[in-house]
Amino acid sequence: MKAFLAATVVALPLLFASEAFAQKKLSDDHLDLGAMSCGDFLTDAETASEDDLGVLFMWLDGYLSGVSGDTVLKFSGIQSFAGRLIDYCAGRPKARLLDAARATGIQ
Repeated sequence: MKAFLAATVVALPLLFASEAFAQKKLSDDHLDLGAMSCGDFLTDAETASEDDLGVLFMWLDGYLSGVSGDTVLKFSGIQSFAGRLIDYCAGRPKARLLDAARATGIQ
């Protein structure tokens, strides 16, 4: 039950996405992460709130779970994943964000 409540609280800021990520929206409530490059992500992340970044990394974890079939949410792995993804993207600004996420993955 605690995990469900924590996940719900973490997801609530998604309803109030920051202006940084709003630039990449398809409409008022959609963000096309498939079209986002690492460079775009890093630029937007500089001005995004911690809550918005947290939601994004939770979404990426879910995306990676769908790709791999892993159904375990590893809260402790998200912070190290975020660091690896940022490092990867810094060296490859033209890479697609989702490709970078798959390359760095949750461990």
